[in-house]
Amino acid sequence: MNSPLQAEALLFDLDGTLVDSAPDLCGAMNHVLQQRGVPLLALPQVRHLVGDGARTLLARGFWGEEAQAPVDDPGFEEAVALFMAYYRQHLTDNTQPYPGVLAMLHHFQRQGMPMAVVTNKPEAMAHSMLQQLELSPFFSHLLGGDTLPQRKPAPEPLLYPLAHWQIAPQRAVMVGDSLTDLLAARAAGCPMVWMTHGYSRGISPASVHPDRILDHCDQLPACIVFSAS
Repeated sequence: MNSPLQAEALLFDLDGTLVDSAPDLCGAMNHVLQQRGVPLLALPQVRHLVGDGARTLLARGFWGEEAQAPVDDPGFEEAVALFMAYYRQHLTDNTQPYPGVLAMLHHFQRQGMPMAVVTNKPEAMAHSMLQQLELSPFFSHLLGGDTLPQRKPAPEPLLYPLAHWQIAPQRAVMVGDSLTDLLAARAAGCPMVWMTHGYSRGISPASVHPDRILDHCDQLPACIVFSAS
């Protein structure tokens, strides 16, 4: 059995890690697909496509799971705008924190653990989601996909709050659910905990060797021990 990770700070991904947002992303996706006369997608299909931001999600909905968002395509940009406008109005219709998230966050908050959200969701949208789900008070920093010039898997969004806290990257833990989160953590020099309940796009976490693999958020307090310097 692995010993607990020692940490002075925690960095959390949002979608697929703290909250199950796929139902509302599916609703926004199908709103756009219906407008464009494209076959609608079932929720399990959308869960498999989530993970790299709205533009990539929409491209995958149009053209398949390996699609990338096109460049200089006015029609696609109109579809993205339609998606974002609809999703902004339905952020938390069916989105909820995963079981155990609130108790886990309360646990680390009581210990005085500095915590931040580092997501590729646009910052304003992520801020609104956290507010609506009453999760904002747990986090002193929120880094969205548009907060800095770089986004995950680049390390800068992880390093930003750590610099503010004056905490070395190796003394923080990134908690996520995808290869994007793992690559960002590796680039920043942080250990990474992979939550299997999220949107891994079919990647087996054991095949990419995160530092820990957990199935439920209520396992995090036993996996990570607050160790303030």
